[in-house]
Amino acid sequence: MKDFPTHLQAAYFDVDGTLAKSNIVEPLLYIKKQVMLPSGYYFWKAALPFRFMYWTILDTIDREIATASIYRQYKGISVEKMNVLRNQCYQEHYQKKLFPEALEVIRSFREQGIRIVLVSGSLDIFLQPLAEELGAELIASRLETKDGMYTGKIEGSAVTGKRKAELISEHAHKNQLNLEHCTSFGDSADDIPMLRSVKYPVAVNPDKRLIAFAQKNNWNSLTWS
Repeated sequence: MKDFPTHLQAAYFDVDGTLAKSNIVEPLLYIKKQVMLPSGYYFWKAALPFRFMYWTILDTIDREIATASIYRQYKGISVEKMNVLRNQCYQEHYQKKLFPEALEVIRSFREQGIRIVLVSGSLDIFLQPLAEELGAELIASRLETKDGMYTGKIEGSAVTGKRKAELISEHAHKNQLNLEHCTSFGDSADDIPMLRSVKYPVAVNPDKRLIAFAQKNNWNSLTWS
């Protein structure tokens, strides 16, 4: 990878597939197993292959719609219960799956005084422990609540695609950062707007569309495992 300039101000990281071998469905499985009766969970999980196929098709059409469909599964779960389960869920589905190379890069950036910002479509409730552990700021999807329960709706919009780039721009403006002096890391074609928003984009474990785009634009590309 090409050396970064010494004047970097911030590094923006996608999480799933970039910092960790994680995805947004596994935490849902964990939570459902904890809050449902065994019989109910058995039938819910039995239907999961069909749901997963549906979500995969939706994802090829519009990731924001796919994400919203997955998060509707949290409807009716109490905020109190999620707060109890959040740390264990984080440890099982994020902390244990972090790429060592990613942690080394973040450690190096922090030593240089570079701001670390996580930008993810995953839920903030699960990623807040990661942000705290890494000394990072967090921009993530958030579930709507009403009367202490999750409604299954996303507050605002999911942090995907162009929305990531918009939120990075807002964050940079708010914190007086110059995106010409920033880098970002992402793993999928959905991250292209986010990667294009900064001067120094890096494709990590890129999917086919992203690797083609990265090669065409002479972006850095890394493999973390």
